[in-house]
Amino acid sequence: MVFAKRRSENGSVSVFLIMILALIFTFVALFIDYARIAAMKVQSERLVHAAVRSVMSSYDQELQERYGLFAYGEQSGDQIMAGVLNNSMDKGVRSDKFDVMPIELDSSGLTMDRMLGEYDIFNREIGEEMKYKAPIDFTLEILGKFKPLSSSMKEASDTVDVLRKLQKLYDKREAALDQMLTKQKKAAQSTSGIPGILMGLYSNSISNESLGSSRVTTAAGVAAQYDDYVTKANEDANRDEDEDSQYRDEIDDYLTGSADVLSRLGSKQSSAAQSHSELLQEAHQAWQEAFDQNERMKQVIAASESRAESAGYDEVSGGSIPGAAADTNGDDSSTIRGLRGQTEKLLLSESLMKDLKNEIDRQQDEFSKADRSISGATSVLAESAGLNGSSGSMKNAVISARGIIDSYSRTYAESGNVNKLDQEAAQLEQHRASDKERKEKEKQGKAKLKDAANTLERINELDKKAKEYMEEYKTLQSYYDESMAFNKQLIDGSYQGADLDNDPYDAGKSAMKDMDGLYGAMGGMMSGLKDELLQNEYAALYFKHFDISSLKEAVKDPQAGLGDAVVDQLGVKNQELEYILYGFHNTVGNVSAAYAEIFASRLAIRTMEGLVKNSGLGHPLLVLAAALLYGIEMAIADMITLCETGSVELSSYIKVKITYRDYLRLFLLIHSNNQKKMSRMLALIRFNTGINPAERATYASGEVKVGMRLWFLPGVMKMVGYAGGSPDEVEGSRYYAVKQADFSY
Repeated sequence: MVFAKRRSENGSVSVFLIMILALIFTFVALFIDYARIAAMKVQSERLVHAAVRSVMSSYDQELQERYGLFAYGEQSGDQIMAGVLNNSMDKGVRSDKFDVMPIELDSSGLTMDRMLGEYDIFNREIGEEMKYKAPIDFTLEILGKFKPLSSSMKEASDTVDVLRKLQKLYDKREAALDQMLTKQKKAAQSTSGIPGILMGLYSNSISNESLGSSRVTTAAGVAAQYDDYVTKANEDANRDEDEDSQYRDEIDDYLTGSADVLSRLGSKQSSAAQSHSELLQEAHQAWQEAFDQNERMKQVIAASESRAESAGYDEVSGGSIPGAAADTNGDDSSTIRGLRGQTEKLLLSESLMKDLKNEIDRQQDEFSKADRSISGATSVLAESAGLNGSSGSMKNAVISARGIIDSYSRTYAESGNVNKLDQEAAQLEQHRASDKERKEKEKQGKAKLKDAANTLERINELDKKAKEYMEEYKTLQSYYDESMAFNKQLIDGSYQGADLDNDPYDAGKSAMKDMDGLYGAMGGMMSGLKDELLQNEYAALYFKHFDISSLKEAVKDPQAGLGDAVVDQLGVKNQELEYILYGFHNTVGNVSAAYAEIFASRLAIRTMEGLVKNSGLGHPLLVLAAALLYGIEMAIADMITLCETGSVELSSYIKVKITYRDYLRLFLLIHSNNQKKMSRMLALIRFNTGINPAERATYASGEVKVGMRLWFLPGVMKMVGYAGGSPDEVEGSRYYAVKQADFSY
């Protein structure tokens, strides 16, 4: 019994030990599989990253080498990924191997996304390519050259702006004053003929004349023969009935002549009165127009120092450019600013304007006085038809009326020192002392502008010779339209290019406006690096521009025709940068627009120089006309130099070279429309390579599912996996893990 009891106790210990060992074994087995799973996850994550990198290493070499862009090529990404994964998991066949972690590929998937043709993606790749080069290149090659001119160009732009406005108002005011004087003179001249009807030659006395001694043609004649008419009329009236009238013919002639004189005098008087009423009213209106223009000139002068467009010049002038030396040789801002201080000379004083207006009223009063005297004479002369009139009253009325109308005529109608209107005209001519010379320079400026316009006409006419390239532009336009549609952009009108104005003042103002925009864009760039600058510099670096030297014959002789050498340059591949800038889908539009805009830029700079060189002429408008003429002449010469050598000096004061390509880089800043520019670049890339950026991905997302057989307790591992919130799964004795990796250029 004792033996049996001891044996039972030993068995209990064994069972207990077995249970302990089972728990230990389960715990160890669980951690063994858990360690294997953890290792499998790490390995599978490495594998998927390596696979996706391998896929994305197959980028398109032409895009990278030619345009510095990365996008996936044409190979099958799924095939590359599967191959990399299979090769990585293939450990070969060995009889003595013991694989602790026998991973097997269950499935893999690859998603390609973020096409290069999307604006955000394309812009990001441009930024990566240009973020270091663009700011440095643009600052040193462009901004550093234009900075010394900023102060002078600001003053020149402000001065041209105010003087151009004043010139327009000045000419309108002077034209209104001329019209005022013309109306006054025309009114005064309406009295011509009245003095002759009153009296042939003025005399302060009228002698009596015999009836019939002369034909009655004047009021003085009516009065002179009236007494004799009365006498003879009475004699005939007192004759017997059987006696014939002795003076019937003379009396009839006198009465007929008297009636004719009164009729003509009344008609002339009525016509003159109507003319004065209408013309002097129009003279008042012309004066009011002149007065209004003079007041507008005052307002323009007052506002000339507060132009918002000048802010860009100040930003560039005050900005710091590392490594750029301060250069004040081109700073003539004080001289140009002084011209605006002389604009007060263009105004007419309030006292003069008031005198001009008062003279219109005075003329009306003087005519009214003459009109009343003529009416009085007419009333007295009307008595000549009867026998109870007074020749003395008639004579006095005629002499008085003639004296008054003669005085009016001398004052307003007849040329002479006493003519008030001539005096006013002379006074105004003193104020216009420089107008003749100014008009001559304006005429010369228009002729020179016409020469520049002829060059543009020669360029535009080349479209007839370059029809063979139109298919290229049609193809390019279809690519552009597809890019805009792909990015959900509206396809609206393109930039229409820069035309050359026929008027020197308008051309000068347009040129200065472009310069305002240019410095405004440069100032904005200095305040912070923008995507636009990176895009512009990218375009200038990777896309070809037009060979401007092919136009040298045309700019030398505007009448000369352009040969095949120029036509050969009109294909898409020879003017890519111009197309990006302006967007014309034709052979000549982009080149023509670039030429016109460069000419305008040269005109602005040279006009600034002209203001300095002609500042001593005195009259502000004459200075402006001379400066514009100088600017046009020098701009034409600059275009010849640019076409011959490919570059031109920035100005007479800043001896640095600006190339044709530099100007295009500047204009890209002015024509700020990033979406269109990017679509044009994408269209050119597709045109040149045959690669559609909208179909080339820059982002890959790979996913793999790998499996491994568990050694111990798959059910427990399944429960542990669920408890830990893992997306992995256990099927039977196999554990499956899903891993994902992303890669973007």
